[in-house]
Amino acid sequence: MQIYEITGFKTGISKDGVNFLQPSDSFQNIKDGFVFRQVLQSRKGFKRFSVDALLDSTRIMGIFEHVVNYTDVELLAITKDFLYKYNEGTDTFDVIPMAGAAPVAGFGITNNEDYVSGTTYPFADGSNRFVFTGKGMANTYMYDGTDVKVFTDVADNITFQQPAASIGNLTNAHYVIWFGERLNLFNPTTNGQSNPQGMLYSAIRNAAGNGDKFNTSGAGLLNADTYQTINGASIVGDRIFVNFTRSSWTIEKTRDNFNPYFIRRVPSELGTDAGFSFVNWESFNISIGKTGIIATDGNSTRRIDTKIPAFTEDDMDSPEIQLTYSGFDRTTNQLLFSYKSIFTEELTQDRVLAYNYVENTWSIFRQRFSCFGQTDKGQSLIWDDIYKSDDSKASWDRWDTTEEIWKKLGLTASVQKTLAGDDKGYIYQLDQDNDDYFFPVLAPGITQAVQAELSIGYHAFEIGDKVVVESAEGMTEINNFDPENPSNPFTPWFVTAVTALTVSINCDSTTFDAWTTGGTISKVISFEAELIPFNPFRSEGRKVYISHVEFLLNTNDGYLTVDVFQDDEYENSEDEDGNGAAFIKDVIIKPTNTVKKKEWVSMSVNNEADFMTFRLKQASPSLHVEVYSIRIHCMPGGLSSG
Repeated sequence: MQIYEITGFKTGISKDGVNFLQPSDSFQNIKDGFVFRQVLQSRKGFKRFSVDALLDSTRIMGIFEHVVNYTDVELLAITKDFLYKYNEGTDTFDVIPMAGAAPVAGFGITNNEDYVSGTTYPFADGSNRFVFTGKGMANTYMYDGTDVKVFTDVADNITFQQPAASIGNLTNAHYVIWFGERLNLFNPTTNGQSNPQGMLYSAIRNAAGNGDKFNTSGAGLLNADTYQTINGASIVGDRIFVNFTRSSWTIEKTRDNFNPYFIRRVPSELGTDAGFSFVNWESFNISIGKTGIIATDGNSTRRIDTKIPAFTEDDMDSPEIQLTYSGFDRTTNQLLFSYKSIFTEELTQDRVLAYNYVENTWSIFRQRFSCFGQTDKGQSLIWDDIYKSDDSKASWDRWDTTEEIWKKLGLTASVQKTLAGDDKGYIYQLDQDNDDYFFPVLAPGITQAVQAELSIGYHAFEIGDKVVVESAEGMTEINNFDPENPSNPFTPWFVTAVTALTVSINCDSTTFDAWTTGGTISKVISFEAELIPFNPFRSEGRKVYISHVEFLLNTNDGYLTVDVFQDDEYENSEDEDGNGAAFIKDVIIKPTNTVKKKEWVSMSVNNEADFMTFRLKQASPSLHVEVYSIRIHCMPGGLSSG
């Protein structure tokens, strides 16, 4: 009997196909999980960053850090209608008033893909403001520390000066960057016409307000010599990287204040189709095009998705690729790309593609995030947030959800956090061991009906979500998850209908006792990891016989269930997840040793096939699992039929 141990996991499809499995390419699919520090684990959950949704409850179009006085940073969020500032004292986002020429009714962004770009940029006196613009906005705006005003209106911005008549009056743009002491606007709209290859730049900022002037010495319009359209712009080092639909360009500074920039094309046949998919890592600008995920260093452009070569073509909704939005999660070393998949009928994103740039691994999160951001703002964690000596419930009333939080006790709010927004005005903090989409049941509570209806206030659930109800009093029969024993098996409810303030689930509660008080509802995290097809003896023309498989698990993180597919059962299954096709299904892999941190747990296979595929799963609203290594005990089988 031979033993193949798989450790140091990396995701992707082995170039050797089904011939053998090697640690360098262990998994062909990971969903709601990832490899971190060479350990495979199901995804940690997330929690709401603030106590409630932003007031207008519309789609989050951008999350920004605004440097106020070079020492203090404000956390800002923009929805389709308003700009908000985070208030640490109340743990809420406050609406920033519209003033001057700004529309009282809000920005009125109508399209989901019309994201907002923003930057800190000083006034003439050196004090800082936040300038922001976007394709779906009527104007370029600024937040002056008190109100939102129109940047291009002289009554609101007394130092502003429109471009020369040959260029035309500026209204808005797609992207804005503070670079070279100038304000730089990409794909600007002037005289009602778009400049899809252009960058409009101001003069050098000074005490006379030249940083707001576009019709004075040193200001101008720079156009790329191409028919292509700008689809992104960002600073990498001392250059601006500009993403076009079929190429990448760099903008570099000169020593001539009157002609401050020159633009240079980076040799490439690849380009960017998703205008807010760009993210910077080391010296690279990484973005997404219909031909693949590309990285540009200013000298050349190459694809980085060789492990998932058909992803943008087969998994992304190509007509809606502009919905893609990128982020950076430094906690888990991941670049994040929220996108709309071909598997959804929703009007917005339903997946997040994650790339671990340290370990070269890919995974998919099934989550509905519209955009990403980061901050070191937030409320500090103290012991009383988790436990109170009088046994009353604190903000976290379950010990099992706090395992990853202990080491942060006593730290200030300055811990850097990765944030995400959604379509309903909620902002979340990622990498938390709290329940996803966690909402308390509110009066009038839970109805006695064929499909029980729960009153929970404004929420982010959608039809089809798997959920659990816990701690409801009176109607205890509806509780399908025990927070005191989270490893116990449970059957989730499904959300069957939603309104702004309620959710209905597939639970007939007509005969249940009446609800009296309490209860929560939260979404189930469904982790899956699929090994590449395994047969190390294919080159010898033999099948593989597998006696058993061992999994090295963390004993404190719940359990796995495992499915085993033989030959092409998975590929020929009726749905994308291969449900119902496994010849071995839902084998529970659960540690029993509570003393040691790690334990080997075995499952029997006792079968042979041309090749076998293993799928690891876990469904839980609160637990996550960690897999350190896998041992496959096998030997050559009969002659292969393939």
